[in-house]
Amino acid sequence: MKATAGLLTMFLLLLGLAAAVAPPAEAPQPVAGSSPRIWRKPSPGILPAPILRDPELRECWTHLRRPPGCVSDIYQSSEKGFISLKQDCCKAVRALSDRCFQRIFTSIPFKPGFTEEVKVFCASAF
Repeated sequence: MKATAGLLTMFLLLLGLAAAVAPPAEAPQPVAGSSPRIWRKPSPGILPAPILRDPELRECWTHLRRPPGCVSDIYQSSEKGFISLKQDCCKAVRALSDRCFQRIFTSIPFKPGFTEEVKVFCASAF
């Protein structure tokens, strides 16, 4: 029993030492020629600054801001990795022009593939 406790203590000390001396993970590098953008999940009812600076993109998002909670649900769906949108939100998504749809759902902070997931969900859910 005493030997097992000693081995466990030694293992935990080595694990702690390894964590202390391990190099930090490198942050992903921006694509050459692009400026790095930092996005944070917006507060309810407030669009992130890059959207506010682009009149076309701001107009696209206007349609998704009308159904209550739609923008928050879109961001949460992206963060959680599964789509969970209400019927009114899907109706607004389906009403977007192809250009607006692509500009919104293929931009930062959405992961690759999110565009298709939203299309499939809203086409089949309601």
